[in-house]
Amino acid sequence: MQPIVYRKRRNPMARGEREWRVEEEALVSVGADGRQRAVAWRDVIGVRLCHEPARRRPWRFAFEIQPRAGRAIEIDNAHLVALGAFEDRSASYTLFVRAALERIAACSPKARALIGETPRRYFVLLLASLLGLCAAAVAITVFPTPLDDLPFATPAKLAIILVLAGVFWRWVIGALPRGVAFDAIPARAFPPDDHPHDLKEAA
Repeated sequence: MQPIVYRKRRNPMARGEREWRVEEEALVSVGADGRQRAVAWRDVIGVRLCHEPARRRPWRFAFEIQPRAGRAIEIDNAHLVALGAFEDRSASYTLFVRAALERIAACSPKARALIGETPRRYFVLLLASLLGLCAAAVAITVFPTPLDDLPFATPAKLAIILVLAGVFWRWVIGALPRGVAFDAIPARAFPPDDHPHDLKEAA
């Protein structure tokens, strides 16, 4: 097969772009220094796909590969152009991820695919988000606000709290860790087709 290639620069300390290649039997990564590492598809026991926004990268998606031995390999669609500036490489990222999933499904049929956060990270984020929602609700109801002078202050405050609760619940459902079959990974696990964020610069 013709290797599917994806390249990106991870951080300011990197001297150049790292390359990942989806080859017939393995994922091959090549660092900026030319050193190679190969992970056989048959040794992959699981993958995780998730929308993981980061600072200045709200459009960031991540693909995590867990080999049988060693640390997980995480690859995302954000290429560092310069300090504080990122390029969205969703187009090549999506092609690469889909090709990798196809090879893993063929070579390691017992591997599992997880959509969303890891259970531990999900619990921490859930707790933090719930505390934030409660704090916002208390602040809106207890402390003086410009809404207090309006005749419909109470319904307005209730509406704001309900909106915040809706946003919270949407995140809870979207980030919930769940296993899926490799041939049933939903579209929301990948960047949307229209990815207009070609470059994100520091404010």
